[in-house]
Amino acid sequence: MQFTFSIERFHSCSALRYAWNLVFAFCVVFCSSLHVFAQDQKAKNSTDSLQRAILSATDDSTRVRLLNALAWEFRGVQTLRALEYGQQAAQLAEKMGWDAERIRSYNYIGVIYRNISNYPQAMSFYLKALELAEKNQNEKEIAYAYNNIGNLYLIQKQYTLSLENTLKSLASFQRLGDKRGAGYAHLRMGEVYEKQGMREQAIENYQESLRLRTELGDKEGLITPLNGLANILRQMKEYGKSLENYQKSISIERELSHKKGLAASLIGAATVYAELGNVATALAYAQEALGAAEGAGAMREVKDALKILYDAHAKTGDFQEAFRWQTRFLRLKDSLDNDETNKQLSLLRTEYEAEKREAEIQSLNDARRLQSIVLYGLLAGVLLLAVLLLVLIRFNNQRREANKALQAQNRKVEQERERSDQLLLNVLPSVIAERMKRGETTIAESFSEATVLFADIVGFTDISSRSSAADVVNLLDAIFSDFDALAEKYDLEKIKTIGDAYMVVSGVPLYTPDHAERIARFALDMMTVMHKYGSFSASPDEPQKVANILQIRIGIHVGAVVAGVIGKKKFTYDLWGDTVNTASRMESHGEAGKIHLSHAVYHLLHEIPLANEQTPRFLFEERGEIKVKGKGQMKTYYLIGTNIRAMG
Repeated sequence: MQFTFSIERFHSCSALRYAWNLVFAFCVVFCSSLHVFAQDQKAKNSTDSLQRAILSATDDSTRVRLLNALAWEFRGVQTLRALEYGQQAAQLAEKMGWDAERIRSYNYIGVIYRNISNYPQAMSFYLKALELAEKNQNEKEIAYAYNNIGNLYLIQKQYTLSLENTLKSLASFQRLGDKRGAGYAHLRMGEVYEKQGMREQAIENYQESLRLRTELGDKEGLITPLNGLANILRQMKEYGKSLENYQKSISIERELSHKKGLAASLIGAATVYAELGNVATALAYAQEALGAAEGAGAMREVKDALKILYDAHAKTGDFQEAFRWQTRFLRLKDSLDNDETNKQLSLLRTEYEAEKREAEIQSLNDARRLQSIVLYGLLAGVLLLAVLLLVLIRFNNQRREANKALQAQNRKVEQERERSDQLLLNVLPSVIAERMKRGETTIAESFSEATVLFADIVGFTDISSRSSAADVVNLLDAIFSDFDALAEKYDLEKIKTIGDAYMVVSGVPLYTPDHAERIARFALDMMTVMHKYGSFSASPDEPQKVANILQIRIGIHVGAVVAGVIGKKKFTYDLWGDTVNTASRMESHGEAGKIHLSHAVYHLLHEIPLANEQTPRFLFEERGEIKVKGKGQMKTYYLIGTNIRAMG
């Protein structure tokens, strides 16, 4: 029986609910303040030593490195100070012409802006870093720039762009032999695929990230892919494997004393036990997760643990205990509903505490310092509540402007992506291009039946020898453009042109049962097109001598082919096999102005009747048997047109 109770009554009094939320907000601010203080104390010695080192630095190179180090140290504590250090480092590095450190500064500044959700500024600095890294051919920084851009798109739920940039990052890391970087890239790809519900791809990338991190002996780096795998396996109802991965993560986090991460892993394991119906074990894990989350000041993990506790107690029938946990859960949920508001509150609180603490910390002992932080946390809570409405109004305006800027940037990136896609479509069939964009590196397929056409312009070599280069190119471009339009009309795939020869196929890469008929109509239209070029004059002085010299010779054969993509930088989609060779022989053994068919093509076309009649749709002229190079005696035909009634 589903457990429910009338918590609405508890919230029916708006004044009582407001009082509860006010007290609870004070508690959240207070606990978070203590946690921030503990974390800052741990990092203070490091930052103090870096600041002292800057004061004693005698050369600009050392100052640039120290400023970048300080920007990184302060990125999650004092945003404004971190930005100041990063900008100073970038300016000094630019003045020195030290591009490597300037790239690092741009990446750090981008990370700082990303942490405060200023995505347009973050993207701007990531792109600056990428541009400068590519200019200097700095493969390592190129990899990290693409990695950062991919992460930013993942945060914004733009999964296709995230995957594209992460794949570029992975390629660079692999060329460098950087296992750590490749591990990051595979982890991000796993996250992208998981968000899109592509579980097999997500599992594959999480496992690859685990393998690389294991080879490096990076225990901390194992946690996230382990949890990712565990979560997917839980969704797939493979509870045993899911728990195995959660337990590995829990063991590492306990060893490293990661309270927040431990809480998240314990919550995952508790969820699995709850789904298995093992309520007692789920309660035990959730209780431990709650303690770890509260110790880390991780409010979202506290909320998740509370939900498991009240759900589990409800399943056991202990409604009084379930009510107690649900009451705590609802209070915390109210304070965390607006994620963007909480980010702003956290940023304001951190900045305010940091500036105030610098003035006080020098004269206070450890006992008085702790007392001051407690009082300060309460004061900060009051001030934050007092200015919350003003902050929300200003923040919403800023967010709208930031979103407009980000949308403009995204449109620009999307236009570049579309341009790249169009270039790829110009050289590859659309279905093949899509497969390559999805990451396929080897594309090779066999087709049991396709129709191949070769065409060659007769007399073009003579024209070329007596014409200017511009005239030759313009003429060939005009003819082949007309052929391309016909190929598109009949949904054929142009394979290539070699000099004045033109090759096209029907039934590849997508099979069509009427492939032979499409090629036949295409060939007849080619002959029609050539009529308007038959009076081309290669010499203004002798127009009559060279008039009517352009004719086309066409050969067609049908059969099995192999198709695939070759090349690494300049891709080519090509065909191979005896069918291709025979089609070429049909062309070379044909006659100018005629369409030469093998018996196999004739057989297919001859079987196509007019509607509701037995009359063949196409008209042929039997050539008889001829000796074909490499094939021996072959019976061949000329395609001379279509039946008049078919044309009607």
